[in-house]
Amino acid sequence: MHMFNLRAWLAVLLGLVLLASACGGEVTEDAGEDDSAIAGSDDAVEDSSAVETTTDDEASGDDDGGEATDGDAPNIYVDPRGGVFADFQAGFDRGDHPFTQLDSYCVAHDAAADRVDTDDGIGADEISIVHIKSRLEDAVNIGFGIPVGDMNEMFRVYVDHINEECGGIRGRLLSLETIEVSLFGPTTQEERNAACLQATDDYNAVFILNSSGFQGSATLCIVEENETMFISTQGQPDEFMERSGGRLFSLSNTNSENVRFAAQDLLASGLLTSDDVVGVASPDTAGQPEDIEENLVNVLRDAGLEVVFDIIGCGGSTVCTEGVSESVTNMRNAEITAFFNVMGILTAPGYIDEMVNQGFQPGDVQFFASDFNSQASELVSGQIANSPTSGDLYNGAVIIDFRDTGLYRAEGYQPAPLQEMCAALYNENNTVGALHSWNDPGDSSYGMSVSVCNIVRTAARAIYDAGDNPTRDDVVAAMNALGPVDFGAMTPASIEEGKGALPNVIQTLDFSFPCTQPIPYERSSGDPVCITGRNDFRPSPR
Repeated sequence: MHMFNLRAWLAVLLGLVLLASACGGEVTEDAGEDDSAIAGSDDAVEDSSAVETTTDDEASGDDDGGEATDGDAPNIYVDPRGGVFADFQAGFDRGDHPFTQLDSYCVAHDAAADRVDTDDGIGADEISIVHIKSRLEDAVNIGFGIPVGDMNEMFRVYVDHINEECGGIRGRLLSLETIEVSLFGPTTQEERNAACLQATDDYNAVFILNSSGFQGSATLCIVEENETMFISTQGQPDEFMERSGGRLFSLSNTNSENVRFAAQDLLASGLLTSDDVVGVASPDTAGQPEDIEENLVNVLRDAGLEVVFDIIGCGGSTVCTEGVSESVTNMRNAEITAFFNVMGILTAPGYIDEMVNQGFQPGDVQFFASDFNSQASELVSGQIANSPTSGDLYNGAVIIDFRDTGLYRAEGYQPAPLQEMCAALYNENNTVGALHSWNDPGDSSYGMSVSVCNIVRTAARAIYDAGDNPTRDDVVAAMNALGPVDFGAMTPASIEEGKGALPNVIQTLDFSFPCTQPIPYERSSGDPVCITGRNDFRPSPR
């Protein structure tokens, strides 16, 4: 079996952990085989708060706009991008809601009268939330660092702004606690479960928030065993969503949706046909082989494609080496024409290195991927190019995902108003001297700040909607009734009963190595890579 240097792959882990690409503002979540995160680029650009009030007889495709809250006309952002973006915003009336405006993070509003303690974590004057942080800086100890900024400071800035500038939420201040857990290692799962218990038992958290990766049984500890709401950037298994009782929310599609949407879209577009022989190698990480077989392999087989499906062993760790050589040999013997990459940041590079070792040449195989295990992230898939021959082999991979990765490379690109507002607020109020910009190559902090911004405000919006003296169940009900929500680069997203994964659209993205496009993703060594969207957004095939 072809073995690879564990230290090298642990170094790669940094990409997994974070969904923040230098320019596109990605943010990946975990150092495990199953992370995903959300994207968003933001900058404090001065003149793009394109929000305006429209009436029923006004066109919804104007090129400009401005905030308006007077009168009875709906408060609609007119998205100059048109298409699914304008259609989505046309159904999102922001009214005078203090947590949906685009010219301010929150709006001061009256405190509820006669506030009383109503439930665990909900007092008359405060409401408890917890940020669980995976220590991304642990990667520095193995020689790899990722510039995602100070996440603790990001959460503090946005929470403090709500408390100090807007009077909290109906008079209740947000009480924020932070719990840190290791990024990787033999005790990580134990630490995550301990963090769950500390957040729910000691702090009585109404919401637990995470932007740096959190997965496995500890998620069920939060949402099922302790009936606490959890918002993460990471995609979760469908089973976890179902078992959560409407308490689990993600800025990414579920694991099943990631591969199912991609399979359905590739078949509908003709990029995969019944003439193809498709290879798929799944990590044996709990739940992943079943998700992949049901939602990818069987979808393709039902369409008449031949699929070679292997499961490679991880030995309970985050790097999967068991059976890699044998699996690649199976792919070679089957003469695959396509390969769907569902592996994680620590596994995909070694597997594709082995494909090179066994004689695969550029052009032999068309690679495909989704955001399953964060392969739509430049931070993650870029590690495949650590070996230039493997990068050459993977060059031209087609990815189907919700992210707006790489759209900032288009001439005349401007971040969305939500991104600008979030980044400007953080840049102006942090105490660590951070000034993050969407077009700063090598700095992934911009996207992380936007991701945190979205997570905190979504929770605040649900708490507000739950009323003057809400119970925990009231907040759960309000969260599940939010409908349209702000999300990253203002791509269409919603939370509805039975739908805790926010994205509503997908697009086609292309992986290129070496990348010669503007503002490439600069890696710590070697030629740059790029994932660039085609801007062909369409509704997810739900």
